[in-house]
Amino acid sequence: MRPAMQFVDYTLKLLGFTEALRRLQNAFGEVDDRRRDKIARYAEEIAGTLARAAEAYERLDKDATDKAAQRIAIREFARLAGYVENILETLDGRVDGRRLAGLKRRLEGLASEGLITESLKRVDSARIERLMATEGYFRALADGLRA
Repeated sequence: MRPAMQFVDYTLKLLGFTEALRRLQNAFGEVDDRRRDKIARYAEEIAGTLARAAEAYERLDKDATDKAAQRIAIREFARLAGYVENILETLDGRVDGRRLAGLKRRLEGLASEGLITESLKRVDSARIERLMATEGYFRALADGLRA
């Protein structure tokens, strides 16, 4: 008998990606001002996206059948993947290629529709808190890039 496949929570993967990106923060100092500002703008957009996703999760926590909240969360997570991809493209050629490849692999994991859909079925306060923590990180990243 094969062991049951363990569910990997989307919000944990998102937080893990954020941690990996945070480890690259020193490399941002080596990026020219124009690119650093571009990354800061993407980080702000990501923070707003995560805030909207957290709001949708809060609605789903109150009513798991709220289809509008489900659509909002899915749309925001799709938008998130696009912004993160833009950050990685901006960093391409400016940071270690292995590190960038690792982030790209993690990004592919974030784009998994199955993970997102499964996460929407398991909304709880811990997942909402993780989204809010990740939002805070991206706001701090934007501030730090502009300091």
